[in-house]
Amino acid sequence: MSVVVRAQGDPHPAETARANALTKSGNQKMRDGDLDGSIADFNQVIEIDKIFPENVQSASYLNRGLAFQKKGDLDAALADFNRAIKLQPNNLYAYQDRGGLYEKRKEIEEALADYSKAIKLNSKFPFAYHARGLLLLKQGKDSEADADFAKYLQLYPDGKDSLDKEIQKVKDERAKSKDEG
Repeated sequence: MSVVVRAQGDPHPAETARANALTKSGNQKMRDGDLDGSIADFNQVIEIDKIFPENVQSASYLNRGLAFQKKGDLDAALADFNRAIKLQPNNLYAYQDRGGLYEKRKEIEEALADYSKAIKLNSKFPFAYHARGLLLLKQGKDSEADADFAKYLQLYPDGKDSLDKEIQKVKDERAKSKDEG
């Protein structure tokens, strides 16, 4: 039998424990590729979270949106990312993830806007610079991309090797499409 430890000030310790367990389970199922199981767990968390503040609810929609995105249900993912942002407008992860979704949907301006919003919310968040830089590079906006890459590496120097490979891949793809066109 597990003991629920009441967090100081938590009026719903049992619900908190259950939501935390389901979130952990949902994330593990997502990593393992059990996307339907992951979504089912996050559905339960969303129901539990209705008693909690909106910023707590936001994370649950974001998690479920990621599972939907991995499953290929981009419309459901977008709806969940939008809900996460509505519940917590300063959630930079929601903007980052929605930006990636927009990029997959070839909605470039929306993706750039979301990456930029994530940067505006936290100028020290390196991964938004990384994502925006790669997207700008794909668009042929090399000098803007280089500025983002410089900021990314300033904030996350360990990312240099992987970034160099990603940049080369984008440049190779651009050269290939130029040769074909």
